[in-house]
Amino acid sequence: MKHGFPSITSLAFVLVTAGSIVLMGQTPAPTSNADQASNKPASGDEAQESGVVSYLRRTVKLSGSIRERWEATDGPFSVTPADSYVLSQERLGLSYQPSSWLHFMLEAQDARVFLYNTTPSNLISNPIDLHLAWVSLGNPEGSGAFVEVGRQIIVIGSGHLIASLDDWWGNTARNFDVANGSFTTKYFKTQLVAGSEVLVNPSGLDEHTPGAHIYADYNTFGRLVPGASLEPYFIARTFEDVKSKEGQVGNANTLAVGGRWIGKLPGRFDYNFEPIHELGSYANDHVDANALLTGVGWTVSPSGWKTRLSSDYEYASGDNAKKNDVRETFDNMYGFNQPMNSLTGAFGFKNLKDLRSGVAFSPLRKLTLKLDGREFWLADTEDGLYNAAGTRTVFNAKATSAHVGEGVEMMATVTPNKDTTFGLGIGTLFPGEYLKQSNKDQAFIYPYVFFTQKF
Repeated sequence: MKHGFPSITSLAFVLVTAGSIVLMGQTPAPTSNADQASNKPASGDEAQESGVVSYLRRTVKLSGSIRERWEATDGPFSVTPADSYVLSQERLGLSYQPSSWLHFMLEAQDARVFLYNTTPSNLISNPIDLHLAWVSLGNPEGSGAFVEVGRQIIVIGSGHLIASLDDWWGNTARNFDVANGSFTTKYFKTQLVAGSEVLVNPSGLDEHTPGAHIYADYNTFGRLVPGASLEPYFIARTFEDVKSKEGQVGNANTLAVGGRWIGKLPGRFDYNFEPIHELGSYANDHVDANALLTGVGWTVSPSGWKTRLSSDYEYASGDNAKKNDVRETFDNMYGFNQPMNSLTGAFGFKNLKDLRSGVAFSPLRKLTLKLDGREFWLADTEDGLYNAAGTRTVFNAKATSAHVGEGVEMMATVTPNKDTTFGLGIGTLFPGEYLKQSNKDQAFIYPYVFFTQKF
């Protein structure tokens, strides 16, 4: 049992109590024939009670979700001896918004894994804890200032450097304790963020890691180029107790300087281009790393099957392992763990080249199908292959080939309504020469089925 369980229980009690009041206000009690016949005007106390209930109905809202996912893995990148297992996530939230410019939010989350057959990582298991706790001032939409402070979900830009894992991949769903402010005008928007990632603690209350901080300045100019958005940014990350290539222990201070250019062209074409350069220090090494994300898409028809073809390429530099006081492995900080548009997320965005091409279409109104093909290479064979958690899982400095392999990913989703989603899919990886030379010549297969219900 987590040490924070009593406080979360109290939170759940508050949520249920408030919800009961709201529901009582939404469902009028039955009236007797005598009451209907008398048709007496409400007394002052009754009118006051009706006013309180009406106020709570307008300002207090309960929310929640249930998400279940069955997975099975087979091959060299399986992280559990179990043939298959089930990931479960439940949430219960309470929102209080007394005015259009003031908003409070609390949400509890319970994330567990069943049939795993080994100790699960904190990426997939975190029994009941506080997931959201923030207050916001202002309106996040439209012009003006907006500030949100507390434990919250954030995604900055493309999400490759700072992003909450709140989609159906992240079972514990990364969140942040930050101050998040923005100022929006007709011509530009600037966003400033300062705080820390929340460190999942399965046996206690989640808290941020001491000494680990993030800072961001993200700017959006939507009118400089017709049909495009230009988004220059600076993102910094600091953390303690790292070891350089020379074996010295110190602090890490990384600054990412990047820019994102996204837009649309005539004929239903779209594109994105995002170069990133990292500098700073890593103990006594200095940082010199780079990344590139770029892609194009074409919506064949906006109606009918809504077929869209797309292709993208991403690159994240690796290190040559020489003791030259330079660290060249790209640090994706707190971004999406998997490559762009990945349906399975087998690898992390470090020392990697990834080329993807795919198609998405809707043969039925509420059915969407996605099919992607991928090719993976290492950026530098002197470095290694990293998984979605950022841990190096394969290292073979003597390999003569950088080709990791190729894979096919498929996913089908059905959305009967805006709050319900069913889906299934499968990811595969067929080993290339690098994996074969590293004694990992077995294919990796990853099927999954999921269900999400919001309320």
